[in-house]
Amino acid sequence: MFNFFKKNKPSVQIEASTLRELTADEIAQIEHQINELKQQLTHTDDVQLLASCNEQIGILYNQLRRVDLAMEYLETSMQQKRSIGEGYKILMSLYNHKRAEAAKSGSITDIDFWMNKMDEMRNIAKLATIQRN
Repeated sequence: MFNFFKKNKPSVQIEASTLRELTADEIAQIEHQINELKQQLTHTDDVQLLASCNEQIGILYNQLRRVDLAMEYLETSMQQKRSIGEGYKILMSLYNHKRAEAAKSGSITDIDFWMNKMDEMRNIAKLATIQRN
């Protein structure tokens, strides 16, 4: 029932190398979806649709492991409409990954930068929760 004096088992980390690689067809399909969403971006002024398209593009770029592009589109989506959906989770994960890379390299300024980004995301979650209630 209680495990007061037992050692915690380390959590299993999934390395990027263990993730299934995308096939050429899957990559082509994702790139096609990205292009369609980018077309929608050029033909609308609706902020909700812009935010949704940018979020979807960011999610798709994340699937392609194009981290910088994924972050760019997800950040744009958050600026247009603050939400705590799938895009929020992915962006927070990407920020945490960047922070971990900065910690490995020993760059204090980069660690602070990514920690501040993560704090901004936490504030978005707080505001969204407060507004919902």
